[in-house]
Amino acid sequence: MPINYALFSAVSGLGTNADGMSVVANNIANANTKSFKTDRAEFEDMLAVTLNERSQLGRGARLRNITTMFNQGAVTNTGQITDLSVQGDGFFLIKSDVAEVKESNGLFYTRQGSFRFDKDGKLTDPSGARVQGYMPDPDSNNRLSVKLTDLQILSNIIPPRATNLVNVVTNLDVRDKPPVDDFDLSRPADTSNFASAVTIYDNYGNGRQAVIYYVRTTEVDKNAWKWYATVDGMEVSTDPPRNEKGKVLPAVIANGTVEFDEDGKPVLPFRTKSGIPIQVDYINKTDAFDVQFVNGARPQKLQFNFGPTIDEDAVVGTQGSTSLAAKSGVAFHSQDGYEAGYLKSLKIDLDGVIRGTYTNGLERRLGAVALAVFQNNNGLQKIGRNNYIATPKAGEARIGMPQTLSRGSIYSASLEESNVDLAQQFVDMILTQRGFQANSKAVTTTDTMLEEVINLKR
Repeated sequence: MPINYALFSAVSGLGTNADGMSVVANNIANANTKSFKTDRAEFEDMLAVTLNERSQLGRGARLRNITTMFNQGAVTNTGQITDLSVQGDGFFLIKSDVAEVKESNGLFYTRQGSFRFDKDGKLTDPSGARVQGYMPDPDSNNRLSVKLTDLQILSNIIPPRATNLVNVVTNLDVRDKPPVDDFDLSRPADTSNFASAVTIYDNYGNGRQAVIYYVRTTEVDKNAWKWYATVDGMEVSTDPPRNEKGKVLPAVIANGTVEFDEDGKPVLPFRTKSGIPIQVDYINKTDAFDVQFVNGARPQKLQFNFGPTIDEDAVVGTQGSTSLAAKSGVAFHSQDGYEAGYLKSLKIDLDGVIRGTYTNGLERRLGAVALAVFQNNNGLQKIGRNNYIATPKAGEARIGMPQTLSRGSIYSASLEESNVDLAQQFVDMILTQRGFQANSKAVTTTDTMLEEVINLKR
């Protein structure tokens, strides 16, 4: 067997350990790179020469693979709401029209969540690549579309909404006696048992204070109360009625009777589409009152609900008015109207949903960040800037909302640190350096052996 075979084996060891040192050096260089994943050099031997049926002579070593370790890195707080980190296996999706790698159709995957809004309100990374996610569905009520698209948060004004439903949760003292005189708009407080106030909005977002007066009926066999919703007379007429002193009288915009059963709970004569008993005709609105405020406001229908509360999404609650032997008092009023509002603040939940809080107190879902997971993360190809592209070895990208499957949760105002373990890298560096040194000794020793062979001629 030629002596120079040993020389070639040692040279391959030098090259292999040099490659290993390059991997270690790259890991150390990226020890402070956000979301960087450690690489591991994996070597294999080379069997090239068969001596006999039981023996093979190796020809050295070579670099078999560089495996990326996708274990979770530490998460640090940044205070910047658009800085996002993933606790789980998911990758953010970003799209760029000027990407250097065209095979990916401009779609990349990353764990680096250092995002910001550009001039168009799109969430982007520092290079301008657009974060992908789900925007609100224009054809639904506060639901998100299933179509993957650029995340764009517009700080447009929320238009006002006229009040259509007023929920009243109050207790009316069953011990009260009916007033001596009939309800009189010239002295409503003296001719009623109790009163409460609620704000009602028109289509312009103007708020009107409405006072609801409650009057115990004279029916001795029933626990029933008449109610009158009133506003300032100038709110519904340019020439309202006045008293003898010229003071504008309040105007009744809605009135009715609420009856309570033997348990002090309101009688519920209507039902929702799903069959849940309620106190107002929520479907046909036969009990709604037509109201038109002054200053050009459009006509609007008003319903006053004393039974179980109904929210904006038509979900029936559990609270309702009562008539018990306790002092009359208001638990709360709610209504579905609101004034115009501007975007005041953003927050991003663990499930990736971006919520906006507006100056009128409303909260809206403005979008959601999407995450992708792969069957084989090691099939992803690094392309720099902490980005990856999918290859057939990685499998199909499974894209969806955070906190589904193994995609993980999103933490706002935080970034994932590199998962490089410097102590381990220094140990690997020592081993690699010693391996290189030993192979260099093999080269010099083989050279000495060749020199002895040459000297045989002397």
